[in-house]
Amino acid sequence: MKLWQKTYLLSTLLCALILFGCMFGVTAPAIAATVRGATDAALREERAIAGALHKTVTDAPEGRQGAVLRTFLDYYAGTGLDFRAAQDGADLYRSLPFDLEKAPGNLGFVRKQGRLYLFVSDRLPAGFDFLYLKDASATDALLRQQVTAAALTGTAVALVMAAALYALLYRVNLPVSRLAHEMRTPLTAMRGYAETLRDAKLNEDQRHMAASYIAEETARLSEVSARLLTLHNAKEEATPFGPVDVLDLFEHVRQTYPTVTYEVRWPTVFGDRAMLSSLLNNLVDNAVKASPPGAPVELRAAPNVLAVQDHGRGLSDEALRYVNHPPKYRKLHAAGGLGVPLCHQIAKAHGARLTYTRAADGGTVATVTFYNSLTGP
Repeated sequence: MKLWQKTYLLSTLLCALILFGCMFGVTAPAIAATVRGATDAALREERAIAGALHKTVTDAPEGRQGAVLRTFLDYYAGTGLDFRAAQDGADLYRSLPFDLEKAPGNLGFVRKQGRLYLFVSDRLPAGFDFLYLKDASATDALLRQQVTAAALTGTAVALVMAAALYALLYRVNLPVSRLAHEMRTPLTAMRGYAETLRDAKLNEDQRHMAASYIAEETARLSEVSARLLTLHNAKEEATPFGPVDVLDLFEHVRQTYPTVTYEVRWPTVFGDRAMLSSLLNNLVDNAVKASPPGAPVELRAAPNVLAVQDHGRGLSDEALRYVNHPPKYRKLHAAGGLGVPLCHQIAKAHGARLTYTRAADGGTVATVTFYNSLTGP
């Protein structure tokens, strides 16, 4: 796992924890208000019923108080309310759906048989204990909705945030990765020339040629790195194009890859020399890797077309899908690595299109077709 991916995971986890903590902080008052509203309403209802019950029982004729109590409480049957009235531990009335013993002065929730109930226990002046029990399924459903809404909202925001953070880190990291890929081939060649200067016995002309190549590649790397960053950062500035000698481009590539052969029937292309050289070096580098050792790699320039052909085994269907449409396949494929998206980007900056096809002999042909008016004769 790359460093930026580890940074992404840790940042996402930290942000998710903070986000869900904030969601809980926002939701908690709403849940508390729901619970408080339900208990206040139950307490008011219980006190109204208990007060009316006390008056009714007190006003009942002697010996009829038990019957009056039962008649009064039966009135509430089917309304979602149940009661228990007891005196000296003996039940005077009981309609509870389950056993419940609560000391007077308690109020709260209890879950039984998969349902939520709200209870209020009281002691009436008439000398008996009174237990009020209410089905709180509606309150339970509302609480579940509030928690579910908070969880879904937090999850949705976290997913959007994670996607945005991934895109940002990917965008920040990509030019660095592409630059490292772009620097690999010329740095390897520069190292070879430097070691030759250090270890081999060369005449003055050979030493001058090796030193000139190192200086040229150093300047090209500096220029390419600046252009890559410009290309990546929204292409806010137009790249200055000019005539580029195709024969010179091909010859420069052959200095790095001796197996390259070329044919030029289109002498000049309008564009940026550093980026076009980078494009060809990437295409040829992939072609050399795909070819048997010592096999030629062909460079061709025809009107509005630059092509690179190898003589390897060719690409699989999956590899062809990747190299032709790299943005659709974020996972890097062995067929091209980061160089393929870079080549597509350079081609696009020149008003051109890069396509890969199978050659008749089983190899692969990478073709850059120029469509805009910025092409030479």
